[in-house]
Amino acid sequence: MGLVPILTVGLPVFQGGRYLAAAVESILSQSFTDLELIISDNASTDDTQAIGPALAASDPRVTYRRNAENIGLSANFNLLVPLARGRLFKWATADDLLRPGYLARCVSAIDSDPTVVLAYPGTDFVDADGVRLALSDPGWHLVSDDPSVRLSFAIRAGHFVNALLGVIRTDALRRTRLLPQYAAGDYRLMAELALLGKFVEIPAHLYVRRIHTGSTKGNAGDAAWLARYHSGSRPSVRAAYWRLSVDQAVLVIRSSIPASRKVVLLSQLARTVVLRRRLLFRELLELLRA
Repeated sequence: MGLVPILTVGLPVFQGGRYLAAAVESILSQSFTDLELIISDNASTDDTQAIGPALAASDPRVTYRRNAENIGLSANFNLLVPLARGRLFKWATADDLLRPGYLARCVSAIDSDPTVVLAYPGTDFVDADGVRLALSDPGWHLVSDDPSVRLSFAIRAGHFVNALLGVIRTDALRRTRLLPQYAAGDYRLMAELALLGKFVEIPAHLYVRRIHTGSTKGNAGDAAWLARYHSGSRPSVRAAYWRLSVDQAVLVIRSSIPASRKVVLLSQLARTVVLRRRLLFRELLELLRA
């Protein structure tokens, strides 16, 4: 590795001691080695606070930092971006695993095409014990030269956002607003990135995502849990899908896309909002009860 690594891997973690060492090993054992790994501990009270420093002591590519208090999932993800030294960036999680070749193939895909801002592989899902789950991810393979086509997909999507954990151009990521402090905010970030360039899917399942009781997907139906998880010790931000819908509309309006295409995109977003109506109604009831 040179003085400045090509890739920064940012790993935000909270209460992740059970799987953290395995997750880090899957990163450090990759064939692509020109990287730095920054672990950001969000004031964990489990053995994360012992495992993190030990991992940093075992490999000079690893840095461990710890927040004084739980600042929430989104903020802990976001703070890693300005710390990155690499021209490429990847978020990792303490629950999940990278299979061999993940980083090398994603870096190669980005370096071979300057119009690509994000490269990611296919996903396999497992449970807490590593048993394969019958879930699939259709992905975010957005290779149109037209940013309005890419944005159209992003504002209508409602499936997994595992692609956001792929390899991203750091300069592109820094041109976005990063993750907002509400659940489902990853859809906003994907839409912002889609305006900046193409997304390429590596045709191999090299990412292993773990679904368990402490994961966001494992609590997807619990709005209060998600609000606390994203906010930490700060005031909870509710009405996630109301906020997302407004943010997506503003993104379309403020973009440099031709006005005629904006009309089409806003009509597509309106149909998406109709499809979200149950979620929006439930959020409205929760606000009224608060």
